[in-house]
Amino acid sequence: MNKKKEISKSDIFYLVILILSLMIMISSITIAYFSMMASQEEDDTKLYTGSLVINFIDGNIINNPTLIPRYEPNSISDINNVYVNEFEVESTGTLDQNIDIYMEVLANEFANNTIKYKLFDNNGNSISTGYVNGTNTVKIADTKYLEHGTKQKYTLMLWIQENEENQDNEKGKDLKITLNVEAIQTMK
Repeated sequence: MNKKKEISKSDIFYLVILILSLMIMISSITIAYFSMMASQEEDDTKLYTGSLVINFIDGNIINNPTLIPRYEPNSISDINNVYVNEFEVESTGTLDQNIDIYMEVLANEFANNTIKYKLFDNNGNSISTGYVNGTNTVKIADTKYLEHGTKQKYTLMLWIQENEENQDNEKGKDLKITLNVEAIQTMK
């Protein structure tokens, strides 16, 4: 039982219409794609990212430094009886950064106006100085510009400020601080 199915003229007509429709659709998609690619400008599809890397050379937590009263250091190399913490901030993305640096005081048993800090940049320039009083968050650097692909090293110094009085009552007290860096990305 061998049945042959005959193909009618209308079936051939519909098959030809289907093939022509597919060819028109494929050529239209191809023309649209190449037209879109030719009309795009080179700068239309750039992606900008802001990325910040913080390298805490001496750790991000300052915990129980041993300090002896002294006067404020005059330079970044004046480190006698000073706790020193170095860290580096790097902008690794494609955006420039404006950074703020905070010192979060987690525990502080010292009397007010006893512990003093000073922040230096990698050129030895003093950025800020002040007292560490109570337990709070202190902004020690405000809106420092950092270009993308560059890094900046900072040095934080802490000491007991000499006050010309007996400061033996400050012995054995605890101080615990963490450093935080926040960034706002900018474009030129």
